[in-house]
Amino acid sequence: MEINSIECDDNGHLLDFDKWSIEIGECLAQFDGITLTTQHWQIINLVREIYLETETTPPMRLLIKAIKNSLSNNIANSRYLYQLFPEGPVRLASKYAGLPKPKHCL
Repeated sequence: MEINSIECDDNGHLLDFDKWSIEIGECLAQFDGITLTTQHWQIINLVREIYLETETTPPMRLLIKAIKNSLSNNIANSRYLYQLFPEGPVRLASKYAGLPKPKHCL
C-alpha cells in the first residue's frame, strides 16, 4: 500500500474511520519513520477502544489511566508512551488507529 492512496486530512489523519485497517496504520507509521511493534499496537488498540466507547480520542491522563486498568501499571506513564511515539503519543496513536486528530492536540 502506498501513502498516496490513503485519503488523509492536512494532519495525516485518515478521513474515513471506517476505511481503517492494520495495513493502513502500518503505512501511516512507516511514512512517519516508525515501525510498529507489539507494544505500539497495544496502545493503538486501546486508543481505538476508547474512541469507540466515547467517540473522542483520550487525553493523555485518561490514556494512562486506561493503560493502568487494561494493560499494566508498569507501562502506565508518559515516559513509556513518548518512547513509543516520540512526536506525541496521543496524536500518533490516534493517527495510526485511523482516528481524527485529537481536539486537545496542537
